[in-house]
Amino acid sequence: MQRRIACLVLPQFSVEVCLRTKPSLKGRPIAIAQGEARREIVCAGRTSIGVVPGMTPKQARAACPGLVVVARDENAELAATSELLDALETCGPLVEGSAPGICYFDAALLPGGEAAALGAAVSLASELGFTCAAAIADDKFSARCAALVAGGGVSIVPAGGAAAFLAPLSINLLALAAGDAQRLDLLGLRTLGQLAALPAGPLALRFGERARRYRQLARGADDEPLQPRSVTAHYENRFAFDGAVDRLEPVLFALRGCLATVAARLAGCAQTCDRFDVALEFSAESVTVPVLLAEPTASAETMFHLARIALESREMLESIAAIVVRVTPCGQAPPQLSLFDGSAASRKAAVAATIARLQAALGRDEVVTMVPAPARSRLPERMQQATPIQSPRDLELAGAARSRNARTVRSADARVRVAVPWKARVQEPGLALRKAEPPPHEAGLSNGAIAPTGRANGITTPARGAWAPALRLVDPPKPIAAPAPNATRAGPFRLSESWWEHGVERDYYQLVDTAGALVLVFRDLRDGCWYLQGVFD
Repeated sequence: MQRRIACLVLPQFSVEVCLRTKPSLKGRPIAIAQGEARREIVCAGRTSIGVVPGMTPKQARAACPGLVVVARDENAELAATSELLDALETCGPLVEGSAPGICYFDAALLPGGEAAALGAAVSLASELGFTCAAAIADDKFSARCAALVAGGGVSIVPAGGAAAFLAPLSINLLALAAGDAQRLDLLGLRTLGQLAALPAGPLALRFGERARRYRQLARGADDEPLQPRSVTAHYENRFAFDGAVDRLEPVLFALRGCLATVAARLAGCAQTCDRFDVALEFSAESVTVPVLLAEPTASAETMFHLARIALESREMLESIAAIVVRVTPCGQAPPQLSLFDGSAASRKAAVAATIARLQAALGRDEVVTMVPAPARSRLPERMQQATPIQSPRDLELAGAARSRNARTVRSADARVRVAVPWKARVQEPGLALRKAEPPPHEAGLSNGAIAPTGRANGITTPARGAWAPALRLVDPPKPIAAPAPNATRAGPFRLSESWWEHGVERDYYQLVDTAGALVLVFRDLRDGCWYLQGVFD
């Protein structure tokens, strides 16, 4: 199918956007400068005689006395562009705002014809307060050039006639790199037709690969596709109570219906969400409760359970006049259904639901995973960092980090293996410490465990390749009485660090306590006291 693209060029776009927000400046010479510092003029009004883009404000005021220089308002320009694109959607099915003051729309196979579409587009822009020129051609570059040379009217380049139309136009319509305009002028190349007639090879040798693009545009063969804007839909449903309610039951009843409606709209568009907001409207104010999902979903039941937990954990259910549910799709497709219970997908979904319930009840930053951070310290209670969990993927990444680094620790009620620094040495005969990343022939032992390799003071150590027990940390370390001199133990091994601030000097031991449990203890050489560091499971 033959491509046909319409282009609207608004030469006074920045000035006209400024006049929409500052109508008191109408009739006065005005120029728009870039940025808060207003260092460069980017657009000037028609009455600003002598002012051209690229001038500094001082140069512009010298050329046009009484000139008003206004800083460019990019937010207002974005809003005006969005408003203009909304209007242009009535002219063509696909619209694009490529730059401030330049818009495109698809003009292929329009039922009313190309001339009618251009006339309607110009009228819509005029109603919004913009002056524009419009054109239609086979490609975006040709359409823009036709709109620029059309002045304030419209132009239609016949299908297949882009090269002939562009041939007499100035070469300056191309977005030339710095210095290329002067070099082309020295070669006598002043029109697009002259550039298009040159062979591609010699042109690229002299000007580089960008010259191939110059030649392609000059021949009317711009292959850049129309890039239509994508508007994110927002789904919302509201339920107003007959009278103010202060109990949770009617709120949950209304919430279930609102969520069912928005979830059905999500599912109908093959979309999911990773969060939604529940707004409680009171007589004079409103409160928004964000509900975060660990995994994107369009399930109304899942969303309802998480919203219920979030509402139950907050004390704000007094005189509620209405409830509103707002959902924004996250752009991810719904997950495929798993055929069998217990599959990896269903287990991941169960973990995601558990994480989301905890986040709804406790808060997003209160559900964390302990990630090893051996660079922070060699002390077991410091060799970890709490990282908030956003999704089950975070658990997978944390597990991968632990497998890559054997020197890991966990919180008091977590179970991981711990490794002491390789430079430490055990003073008991026949006892050594496993390296954090053991050689291939030692890989059979659980990586990162504090594990003796022989026999010392009655402790039989695991054989090579045997399973090593995990250590459950006690954080902070718990003061204990000094062990009996005849207690079965392995050690000591010395740990020293932080001599530059609060120095740490410890002698660690593995010993069997009075209950028969294998524990990790240390004696603080600075205060002479004993502490329980962890229990081996």
